[in-house]
Amino acid sequence: MPYVPITPQVPGIRTNGTDYSNKGRYVDSDLIRFHNGNIRPIGGWTKYSSASLTGQPMAMHSWKDNADNPVLAVGTRSKLYVFYNDVWTDITPTSFVAPTTNSALGYGAYLYGREDYGDARSSSGLQTNFDRWSLDNWGEDLVACCSSDGRLLKWESNSGGTAETIATAISNAPTGCEGLVVTNERHLVALGASNDPRKIQWSDSEDYTVWTPSATNAAGSLQLKTKGKIVSAERWQTDILLFTSNGLHRLYYQGQPFVYGIQKVAEAVGTIGSEAVIATSGFVVWMTDNGIVLYDGTIRPIESDVHDFIFDNIYENFSAVTCGGHNAEWGECIWFFPSGTSTTPDKYIIWNYRENTWAVGSTLQRVCWLDRGVFPFALAFDSSGNLYQQERTQLNQSEGIGSAVPFVTTAPMEIGEGDRIAQVNQLLPDEDCTNLPCLTFEFTGRPNPKGPSTSLGSFQFKTDGYTDARFNAREVTLQIKGQTTQDFVVGKIRADVKLRGKR
Repeated sequence: MPYVPITPQVPGIRTNGTDYSNKGRYVDSDLIRFHNGNIRPIGGWTKYSSASLTGQPMAMHSWKDNADNPVLAVGTRSKLYVFYNDVWTDITPTSFVAPTTNSALGYGAYLYGREDYGDARSSSGLQTNFDRWSLDNWGEDLVACCSSDGRLLKWESNSGGTAETIATAISNAPTGCEGLVVTNERHLVALGASNDPRKIQWSDSEDYTVWTPSATNAAGSLQLKTKGKIVSAERWQTDILLFTSNGLHRLYYQGQPFVYGIQKVAEAVGTIGSEAVIATSGFVVWMTDNGIVLYDGTIRPIESDVHDFIFDNIYENFSAVTCGGHNAEWGECIWFFPSGTSTTPDKYIIWNYRENTWAVGSTLQRVCWLDRGVFPFALAFDSSGNLYQQERTQLNQSEGIGSAVPFVTTAPMEIGEGDRIAQVNQLLPDEDCTNLPCLTFEFTGRPNPKGPSTSLGSFQFKTDGYTDARFNAREVTLQIKGQTTQDFVVGKIRADVKLRGKR
């Protein structure tokens, strides 16, 4: 036989379906991405600040003040912080009602008689209710709202003087709000205003202290016609996209006398959580409770090759903590979600939207993400309140990586023909790295689809030439492991294969 490809010809991870339906595909990975059809490691991360924040971070927002100083605002389950002039400041307002914690489920949340009376339930079929932060900037100043507190807050950076030391409630603004967003026309919009989960209310243009409509201002309100309630909002192009627990609406500017109008875009596409929405310049994409949906003026589902990896593993009771992020440098959207019984995200998926390839993993665990722009590198928090610069260094210098290495694994591949065994004699390289060897190729084989797996050996390319292999099998599984100490690129590895007999 001629030299045959021993690595899958189709890039990307595919977890949907069975082993046989995925033959010739990669089916598992960690700490890698697909770029230009090749396998590469993701970048490592370093701590941006030695301080860890109090409470699990829930949302973050960045902008620059009028003196071009970067500002980072972070809402946690306990506090509201700003990172300004390279200093963390706790600006939590007085009498702040903090978000509810991820506590035990309590009495009555499970089947009657299933567990001991008086003990907290270990599991439940109920979706846990989660509070959320909304963060935006009004010029150089911060506006914020936590759904547990319900007040619209402001904090002034005062680039020409001293910044405020605490956030305060905005005068005359509605209370009992789910969140907020600032429009392109400089109206402050309250989501779920006055404890009405479907009410949208906005201030006068350029003045967030004027909320009562009159003939001399542009304040107003509208009611969403939806079966659900408002979850979050995203400013995208000329519109405000309103995400509900059931669907999507767009808030659009139409001028006086109505100021704004609302159009229903779609139902049954509600976001799984307020932080699961990712906005890019060309589209907005989010995770629902059973898929991924994209909106670019037209709404459509995304065919995901890793649908089963998400929804066979996700912990539904805490699915609302799922968070997403954009990595514009690599053309990627990444989502972190909780699996098993984890109450914080512990698995992730990556969608390369330029090449429509997917990757999965579990070593990188983040609870909120912010793309680079205001700051030179993407920023992300872990559940302990530590802030990291992503794509900053080699993986071996990344905190918490432990013994993890970047890898990809294939589904079983048939290298024989019919019932004949194939003999692999040599492997031909197609890799690029600074120092060889940088990759390890581990093969396991089976005599038939239901037979036991047997190790066939581990191989490395120590030069740019051939590597002797010498093993027999009808069906093989390949795992490629990279090193954390250097970057590498994996292309199309080939093998010298000869057909043998039936045994």
